[in-house]
Amino acid sequence: MSYQVGLDLGSAGTTVATGGGVTTGSRRQQAAAREVARLLDDLAHRHGEPPSRVAMTHPLCWPHEHLEQLRQDLVQAGRADVLFVPAPHAAAIAFDADARMPEHSTVVVFDFGATGCDITVLRKQGVLLLAGQPERVEVGGFDLDGLVAEHVIAKIGTHSRELVRSCVEAKELLGSYPEVRIPYLATNGEMREVRLSRLEFESVIRPSVELTVDALERVVASAGLDRPDVVLLVGGSARIPLVAREIAERLRVPVLRAPDGAAATGAYLEAVQLEPEPGEQPTAEVPLPRKEEEPERRLPTTSFVAAGLLVLVLGGGWFAHDAMNEPQVEMENTSVQLEPPGLAELPSVIGPGR
Repeated sequence: MSYQVGLDLGSAGTTVATGGGVTTGSRRQQAAAREVARLLDDLAHRHGEPPSRVAMTHPLCWPHEHLEQLRQDLVQAGRADVLFVPAPHAAAIAFDADARMPEHSTVVVFDFGATGCDITVLRKQGVLLLAGQPERVEVGGFDLDGLVAEHVIAKIGTHSRELVRSCVEAKELLGSYPEVRIPYLATNGEMREVRLSRLEFESVIRPSVELTVDALERVVASAGLDRPDVVLLVGGSARIPLVAREIAERLRVPVLRAPDGAAATGAYLEAVQLEPEPGEQPTAEVPLPRKEEEPERRLPTTSFVAAGLLVLVLGGGWFAHDAMNEPQVEMENTSVQLEPPGLAELPSVIGPGR
């Protein structure tokens, strides 16, 4: 039975969408064409046959020459039928599939990922068309990780790889908890902990977040808009509550957070759209056998037409919600404590100039 696939190759992970749902795995350090070939081979092994249609997202800023080179690489890897879909369009397609945006409405896709923030305005006119000038800000989740680690290291005067990893984990937890206690091994060998509050975290990253919101205002203005109808948050760093709050306060528009895998889901919907509908099966009239003792007689027969119906079941619905009104997790304690690191301190040094 044929099936379709949507792929989103992010910096931190690869997301695959099929009719059975969305899965995300770690990205291997290899070329995009080899990554796609590996994923499709895994799917063919699992389903017993290769997919009938494949759509893959790509950054809107990629030049035509880059896409053509990737297409040639895919052809050499035996994947000649991969459809390219711009990532912001894919995320908006998934949103529109459930939200049913009115004609001429506008959506800003604010993709705050691991390596940067891509901002795009799209207007629905039958299809989703680019409006204004998209912009990329070279500030991403990895940069925020570094800012948090540098801040904590400056407070305690020591550093290790375990501490840096704990800072990254703390950054993610501060979206749900008001405070995180980070354990670390002091220079005298004593196990201690340092507290990092959400307010402290937000003060560290606020200048970087404001750079992305400044760019958002420029992109909206370039589209000739006072304000868009909705801002759609995509990417891991977009989960930080400060991001949605800053956008809502400045633009005074609804800010929704897309579910994980939205871009891959949109690519999957595009792959389904390209799948041809089952056509009519050829039919033929079969005459009745003739008897010798009776005059030749032919009975009319009726042609039967076989028609197929392709049913697309989108399960789970759209779980996006207004991020600025997102309720906080209620806890008896005011902080969460990370597990202590191992006793071995590794020699990695992260200085203030990272």
